[in-house]
Parts: sequence; structure tokens; C-alpha cells
Amino acid sequence: MVYIWIYIRSLIVLIMLDFDKTFENEVGSSKDKEIYQLKKDMAFKVEEIQALYMEVKQQRSLAEKYQIENKHLKQQIKQLEKEAEEMLLYP
Repeated sequence: MVYIWIYIRSLIVLIMLDFDKTFENEVGSSKDKEIYQLKKDMAFKVEEIQALYMEVKQQRSLAEKYQIENKHLKQQIKQLEKEAEEMLLYP
């Protein structure tokens, strides 16, 4: 899932580079350029946050899955210990 975000982000970077060239030709004032640069930086940060959110979501999902598996394995261990004790009772 993270790879998809990286791919999307690389596409956005390519689009933004092309847009930068067009924007520089159309905008003359430095204040407009500064505002545009700040908006562009913010867009990149939003993309990073979204990618990190997806990664955290995936990690939480894995953690939950491992907790369930851990609980199941502990139950199996207890069951096997009971069976071992019962087997020791009957020679």
C-alpha cells in the first residue's frame, strides 16, 4: 500500500514540475511565487501525512492480527499442557 502512495507521489511531483514551469511564466510577483511555493510545500506535506497514515493503519492491522494469533497460540499451549498432564496420569 505504501508503494502505491510512493508511486502516486512521484506522479504528483512530475505534474508539479511541469506546472511549475507554466506557473513561472504566468506569475510575475515574488509574493505570488512565495504563496504558490507555500501551497506546494503544504500539498507535499499532506501527501506525506496520508502515506504515513496508511502505513500506520497497516501496522495496526498487523498488530491486531498478531495479537489474535498470539491469543490463539496461548490457548493451544494451555490445551496441550492439559493433555500432557492427563497423559502422565495414565501410565
